[in-house]
Amino acid sequence: MVQIRPQEAERFLARPDPAVRVVLIYGSDTGLVSERAAAFAQRIIEGSSDPFALVRLDSADIAADPGRLADEARTIGLFGGNRAIRVRIAGNRTIQPSVEAVLADPPSDAWIILEGGDIKKGTGLRKLCEGARGAAAIACYADSAAMLDGLIQSEIVGAGLGLDAEARDILKASLGADRLASRSELQKLALYAEGMGTVTAEAVRAIVGDAGASAVDDAVDAVAGGDPGAFDRSFRRLVASGTPAFVIAASALRHLQLMHRVATEMGEGRPAEAAIDAVGGPMFPQRKAKLAAQLRLWGADRLFEMCGRLERAIFESRTKPALGDAAIEKTLTGIALAARQRRR
Repeated sequence: MVQIRPQEAERFLARPDPAVRVVLIYGSDTGLVSERAAAFAQRIIEGSSDPFALVRLDSADIAADPGRLADEARTIGLFGGNRAIRVRIAGNRTIQPSVEAVLADPPSDAWIILEGGDIKKGTGLRKLCEGARGAAAIACYADSAAMLDGLIQSEIVGAGLGLDAEARDILKASLGADRLASRSELQKLALYAEGMGTVTAEAVRAIVGDAGASAVDDAVDAVAGGDPGAFDRSFRRLVASGTPAFVIAASALRHLQLMHRVATEMGEGRPAEAAIDAVGGPMFPQRKAKLAAQLRLWGADRLFEMCGRLERAIFESRTKPALGDAAIEKTLTGIALAARQRRR
């Protein structure tokens, strides 16, 4: 198989191909990687009543037990039907031999979804999945102008709103680096503009990337740092001021994913400060110190579990809007309580 071209990615993911059982989704846009992996997994198990139809693994799990991926791929579902196995790749421990074993004897009712970072061309799993029969690779980078137009069309025009030319230009200049963040901002804008008919430039300036972002950061830090009381106050204040719960959840998910990548690097022996620099990029000293303190409460395995829990809450908020805020609040509070227990 070859790398799926960007314009073909959504169509490919919407219709799982029985001839392609291993799909690598990778790139610098971690929000888009996560969103596509989650959507593809749900498409695979659509209609299944099997609670074990979706399996989540970390690359460290497979590196510790190289035969586990093949075992999971060949496991027959409790009630039959398709199964999706999501593998989040982090750290330097290779799982390529395990993936090669699956490709040599592909399953008939399961798909392996590999979620990776920015993998260089011609190396590792990217080289394998771009060249192997039965595998595919999908790159996720900052949205192009055309892709961003499609996202704006989906979230703004799809909500029954018009969009003037200046508002569209401001949106395209402000968004695009991270799909999850872009979608959250657009959904927040659509809620704000409900009843306006047409979204104006003034509405965009008032909502997208506004000062409320710092308040969202405070809520997220309270979750990761184990302060459920502070989270409860921040969450209620944000929701009361018009910030949708899914915006808070999306920010928390990105933060937990960042922590997971740093924790995995630390598990490979890299000192905390070096791991933060390698994964998080340039960061203010105060921010780096806060992140380091949060990391002391968590291990990579536990963070992986929390990311999965929050992804499920976000998915539920989209499929069951009436229960969305409650599901997100309950999940984030649970994560904050788990962190508090570790702090003690």
